[in-house]
This record gives sequence, C-alpha cells and structure tokens, in this order.
Amino acid sequence: MTESPVQMEWLMETRLNPDADISLARMTVKAGALSELHHHTNCSETIHIVAGQISQRIGDEWRAMNVGDTCLIRSGEIHQTKNTGDENAVMMIAYSAGQRVYVKD
Repeated sequence: MTESPVQMEWLMETRLNPDADISLARMTVKAGALSELHHHTNCSETIHIVAGQISQRIGDEWRAMNVGDTCLIRSGEIHQTKNTGDENAVMMIAYSAGQRVYVKD
C-alpha cells in the first residue's frame, strides 16, 4: 500500500472528544504534492505553516506561504494546497466545527 502524499493527524475533533466544538489537525504535505480541490460546507478553516513552504489556493487565487504565515478560508470556499519546497510542509489546521464536512470539487 502506498502512503498518501497528504496526511492528517487529528489532535481534536468529535471522534476524539464528543464535546469538541472545533477540530485541530497537523497536516503534512510531501514535497511536490498537491491536495485535492475541496471545500467545507459547515466550517471555516485556518492554516498556519509550521515547516516548509506552500502555495495555497483559496477560490481562484494562489498565495505563497512560508513558516509563520497564517490564512483563513471561509466556509464554502474552494481550496487546495501545493508543497512548493524540497521538504515536507507541515501545517496546523483548525476548523470552526467539531467535525468538518469535506466535499471534493
């Protein structure tokens, strides 16, 4: 079985704690990898770059992000992440709901 180029490690969500009203994950994107284009119908998403560099699509706009950068993606906005560096990119991702709804676009 091949390891996915994009991995999520869930730190908080309703599956871990039924009382959670937010979700928190550590996302790792391998060098050169591109996540699926998607959106969330029930929550906003905040991305904070911990390691590496990415290009983050929000709607039709792509923006370069480096360590320490943070962005907000509103509920319903299409988005995806591309690792533009030579090393794994690591992000902390917070969602404004205890269980996000993930819709592929």
